[in-house]
Amino acid sequence: MATKIKIMKRLTIIALAFTFSYGTAQDTLSFETVVQWDANPVESQGNTGTCWSFSAASFLESELIRMGKGTHNLSEIFIARQVYINKAENYVRRHGKTQFGEGSLGHDLLNAVDMYGIVPNEVFNGLQMDTEKHNHAELASILEGFLKAIIANKGGKLTPMWRNGYSALLNVYLGEYPHNFIYNKKSYTPKSFAEELGLSSKNYITLTSYTHQPFYTNFVLDIPDNWDNGRFYNVQLDEMIETAKKALKDGFTLDWDADVSNNGFNSREGIAIESPEGEKPNFITTAKEKVVTQEMRQEYYDNYTVGDDHLMHIVGLAKGVDGKDYFIVKNSWGDDRGLEKFKGHVLVSEAYFRMNTISVLLHKNALSKELKEKLKIN
Repeated sequence: MATKIKIMKRLTIIALAFTFSYGTAQDTLSFETVVQWDANPVESQGNTGTCWSFSAASFLESELIRMGKGTHNLSEIFIARQVYINKAENYVRRHGKTQFGEGSLGHDLLNAVDMYGIVPNEVFNGLQMDTEKHNHAELASILEGFLKAIIANKGGKLTPMWRNGYSALLNVYLGEYPHNFIYNKKSYTPKSFAEELGLSSKNYITLTSYTHQPFYTNFVLDIPDNWDNGRFYNVQLDEMIETAKKALKDGFTLDWDADVSNNGFNSREGIAIESPEGEKPNFITTAKEKVVTQEMRQEYYDNYTVGDDHLMHIVGLAKGVDGKDYFIVKNSWGDDRGLEKFKGHVLVSEAYFRMNTISVLLHKNALSKELKEKLKIN
């Protein structure tokens, strides 16, 4: 039985303020919500590397609400299952000389929806054992070991049988592909369900901001999880920030790829700031942050200080009493972290966003007319 989804009430501009404390009374930072848009409740990706699927599925769920398509709990693991197949094909064709594992990017979910469709979570939840928590540790090891054995086969040419064996492993651990299903008393295939919802990758773009490629072009961003050679539109850093804020104020949400491995990101407390080097995170109103430039951002990308660690769903904006803007970010590490009012969310400072954002995926209609013209997007 599907659990009933509780939708967070849309908050209007100038909404309720909320406060949280760290340690002593003077260590208090209060916020006023500027805007927050509807999203399904926070979920946990469990022991998996499928944050990309959880964040992008949450993003599409909010897109469906925004487009008046209703509330749906989409299956993250159905898409992960199909992307595992795509990654296997890529890995074998490249003789194992490429990335394989659980990691991917938001556009991989959109491409998989185009290819395979999508299903509700109640149709395919990917849980084969008596558990409510996803765990792909054993599966990931077996899949990679299986493919390495296939590639290392010295018996001659590959046969198509390896695909059957690989799919059988996915069936055992995640469940068999749901060719047909009933949802809301109507019969669907995964493809027909996606078509009825109006989901298509052609409506979405991914923005990034780096100087090693010309601005206002699209290029294949060199990060390990971009195994499918997805293309990114390159804009100036200030334009990326302005676009993200404009999108949120106009009713859109964003899928966010970022680095969360440095000291400034604290999901337990529910906040992320870009603290000066050598200083421990200091989550108070007087906390100083780096002034992040385009050049600094490029340097940190080039020297591996910043990489693509994690994908999350940006659902709103808040204003701190310190005068700074903060992005309200829905995480996929469960709903027991962070602020009492926003469990499972992280408030991300603009400085942290400037330094640690790899890319943002959003609906192309969220872009300004001027930026569309620069990028030659219709």
